[in-house]
Amino acid sequence: MSSPPALALLAAVGFGCAGIFIRRALSYASPLAAAIISVAVTTVLVCLLAAATAPVSQMFTWRIMAFVAAGFVAPGLARLAMFTGIHRIGVARAMPVVSTTPGLAVLVAIAALGERPSAWLLVGVICIVGGGVLLTGGGKAEGAWRSRDLAFPLLAALGFALRDNIFRLGFRHYDDPTLAAAAAALASLAVMGAVTFLQRRSGHIRIERAAFPFLAASGLAEACGYLTALRAFQGGDVSVVSPLVSTYGLVALALAALFLRDLERVSLRVVLAAALIVSGVFVVMRSVSL
Repeated sequence: MSSPPALALLAAVGFGCAGIFIRRALSYASPLAAAIISVAVTTVLVCLLAAATAPVSQMFTWRIMAFVAAGFVAPGLARLAMFTGIHRIGVARAMPVVSTTPGLAVLVAIAALGERPSAWLLVGVICIVGGGVLLTGGGKAEGAWRSRDLAFPLLAALGFALRDNIFRLGFRHYDDPTLAAAAAALASLAVMGAVTFLQRRSGHIRIERAAFPFLAASGLAEACGYLTALRAFQGGDVSVVSPLVSTYGLVALALAALFLRDLERVSLRVVLAAALIVSGVFVVMRSVSL
């Protein structure tokens, strides 16, 4: 399982598992507290692995700055924009917009990196994006909102899309995905740490002891997903890797049906979304093998 598409799907499994642990942790912690602790665990684990497998001196080069920028953009600023969007317009309106990330990533890759995905690959991407929008848009939208606040989830989607392209661009000048992951994770932690410090008296930081085991598990799963995703971007086009990595929502759905029956319900809408995503994955994998 060393091909970029296979690595991308493996990364989706890691991120999907992380989402399940985060969902359980949110019963005992606020979103901001859960995010910063999970990111901190991920960063520590990735940095330890990097220190054990490669000379740390290789991080002190201009060639790694692309990955620092990527980590600063996402999940750093992009996650902040996503949380702001959810707060202002609600999950039901914000998350379908964020789910357009792989589509935006492909458009940026075509424009900036010169990628030329096949027609069948684009069909697969559309299926995955459509399934993601359907999967995240099933909740009831409540409360008044301003249309201009849609800019926040859109900025989040664009941030995640830019990160994927920066990763791919960075590997044109740098070849160690583990050190690259460490640099990106440290940048993300710096952004999240700054946000947490600014919000320390806002009442948005709440955590109980019971949350820590779930957050530690989430950080471990996300570290595995992060490292695997970087290896996928090292060898594969954004138009292939980004849509496949984004299927982590489907992995989380399958795991939720098994382990979070008390918190999550599987509806017909969810089943249709899953079928659309699976179809998209099949088409993408098939187009790559042709």
